[in-house]
Amino acid sequence: MWSLVSRAFLISVLLGRVSAQTGLEDSVNKAFGNLSGAVVVVKVKDGRILAAHNLASLRTRIATPGSAIKPFTLELLLDKGLIRPTERIACRRNLIVGEKSLRCSHPAELTTFDAEEALAFSCNSYFVNAAARLHAGDLERRFAELGFTRASGLQTGEGEGRITTASNLAARQLLAVGAAGIEITPMEMAAGYLRLARLDLASASPAQKIVFEGLRAAADYGLARGVRADKISVAGKTGTASAVNDPHTHAWFAGFAPAEKPEIVVVVFLERGRGSVEAAGLARQIFEAYAESR
Repeated sequence: MWSLVSRAFLISVLLGRVSAQTGLEDSVNKAFGNLSGAVVVVKVKDGRILAAHNLASLRTRIATPGSAIKPFTLELLLDKGLIRPTERIACRRNLIVGEKSLRCSHPAELTTFDAEEALAFSCNSYFVNAAARLHAGDLERRFAELGFTRASGLQTGEGEGRITTASNLAARQLLAVGAAGIEITPMEMAAGYLRLARLDLASASPAQKIVFEGLRAAADYGLARGVRADKISVAGKTGTASAVNDPHTHAWFAGFAPAEKPEIVVVVFLERGRGSVEAAGLARQIFEAYAESR
């Protein structure tokens, strides 16, 4: 039999959790304002959704992920030994692959990159060059294994992403940087980053450790630095991409916090914008709200 004190304590804890969750949801909706898109905050421990904005888009909107897919490309390249972590690749900056312009947006003075730096500064030249070493079907198989062609299971009624088999080198390179050949839902993106957030770095593979450090560096001083929060450490990646026959870009941020021992995964998708600016800035507000609610 529980005492009245024990029952009162349990009720106070449960009410506190509900209040914190409601407060986070309010913060998410406030941060989003009049923007068009979706946000989800997922608890790392059990995959529970702590807050969400626009569930319909989270479940069914499919879009090219842009550079937010690069951590998974890099892990594959390193796993297969196709690139060494310390190997440096020069940036061509004004790069065109197929009919896509992949101009790098990192500082011009940065001219060569190793694996961690390439992820932190999202160097397209690095990934396009390295992707040429992959065999046909490598990326498609890895992305499918990661769940980018099936519902994440985090919510009911989800749609499924799709991957187009790369028929030539240019298509493979565009797939590697998330510019074409792949479309996924925000929930599938959340599931992919949930996998990264659940890694035990003590037993992680060398490739996984480099990906983690690259994501941490991206938020600390790289192209995702707009997400850096004052009261909580963040690791994550931005992405900016466009659809066929659409002159506007859509924006992503996907990442987790605290970086050293993740508790939440946050995915932001904006119908229009740039990942390193709007999506990262919105994600920062959400991470700060979560830090306050802790």
